[in-house]
Amino acid sequence: MDEITGLRQCLLFQELTDEEFLKITQIMSTDAESFMPGALICQKDAPGDSLYMVKSGKVQISLPAEQTDIILAELGPGKFFGEMSLLDKAPRSANVVALEQTEIFILTRKHIAYLVEKDPKIAAKMMLSLARVLSARIRVLNERIEGILSAG
Repeated sequence: MDEITGLRQCLLFQELTDEEFLKITQIMSTDAESFMPGALICQKDAPGDSLYMVKSGKVQISLPAEQTDIILAELGPGKFFGEMSLLDKAPRSANVVALEQTEIFILTRKHIAYLVEKDPKIAAKMMLSLARVLSARIRVLNERIEGILSAG
């Protein structure tokens, strides 16, 4: 039950009713994968077909650079990452490292395809939540770029 509670806090499921959420837990594994501090969860340019949801702990998303990595975000419980590769089938766009002991749930492209076929209403609600989060992330990046341009 603790696993399901941890999964429920993910922003991806915020629009779902309890009944719809229960259907999700029956489709995907509710066993969280565990990562030690410093563990590489995703590597830039690696193939990917999954979205990762942080149950506990914290991850850092960064772009490798010659001098020092460029930190894009730090995400904790309820947040998710890896959605770009899930959606567009392109390689991972950044590195993701566990900053502390971290547990992660995984949602694969197969899970999404199953939902689209068997329960499109749930899939649509999840995609709407995904779109909202992506929109918010783009707004933050736009503000960062504006700040850089106005300082220069």
